[in-house]
Amino acid sequence: MLNPMKIKDYVTLGNIMGGLAAMVAVVEGNLDWACGFMLIAWIFDSFDGVVARLTGGGNKFGEVFDNVADLVAYSLAPTFIIYLAYHTPRDLGGAGWPVWAAAALAFIPTVVGCIRFTRNNVKDVIMPEFHMGLPRTVYALYIATLFTSHVFHNPWVNHPTGNTLLYALGAVFIVVTSFLVLTLRPYFAKPKRGALGWVIFCTVWFLSTSVAGFVAGLILSDLRIFIDVLFVNFSLYTWFQHMSIPDYKLREAKRYVEQLIREWKREMG
Repeated sequence: MLNPMKIKDYVTLGNIMGGLAAMVAVVEGNLDWACGFMLIAWIFDSFDGVVARLTGGGNKFGEVFDNVADLVAYSLAPTFIIYLAYHTPRDLGGAGWPVWAAAALAFIPTVVGCIRFTRNNVKDVIMPEFHMGLPRTVYALYIATLFTSHVFHNPWVNHPTGNTLLYALGAVFIVVTSFLVLTLRPYFAKPKRGALGWVIFCTVWFLSTSVAGFVAGLILSDLRIFIDVLFVNFSLYTWFQHMSIPDYKLREAKRYVEQLIREWKREMG
């Protein structure tokens, strides 16, 4: 049997297993564990590139496999999380939506993920310094941390008005962030010049605040503090990082998108 897997791909497999474990946790009715397993999937996802560089790089199989892993962990798993959050009865802290309504909302991440996966395989959407569209990693963890943070774990959730309002706003949040995944809006990935210092600052900020939140959660016996910090950091990246991109880079991204759209129309009709 021909084994196409390289060492890097076994790390990617950890990403898939983390996503599947999150789904199992949802089936067992535990959103907190689901979020935890998605964070584990993210850790594997973050290190597969490092392993690839240390072991001589990857190949085309690895590239496609990585995309498949992202589809599982960052599209399918959020669907399960949203469904549980919205179908769980109100007296248990959920939205109490009927099956059809909870499912309709929950299907959005998988539909969006499939569209982006297909689009990016039909036509390379690559601009070296940017992710084009909100990265699926951020999108999925943004959703997971929202529903496991103190935003949805506070006394107001148990109040009928508070429950209805919070989950209604949560549904709007899901729709809007899902739209960002399908856009060609630039998000910093690996800048080569200009904004490199700013990105280094943001990376240090993310790591330091995350570690501080985790330590505070351990000390206070409330790891939701750690989740709160992650949720805030994902919020900053999603909504405000665009402001940190220099104008000339925005113009480069705009020209690239215009060219991409022209090629798509010419090739796809």
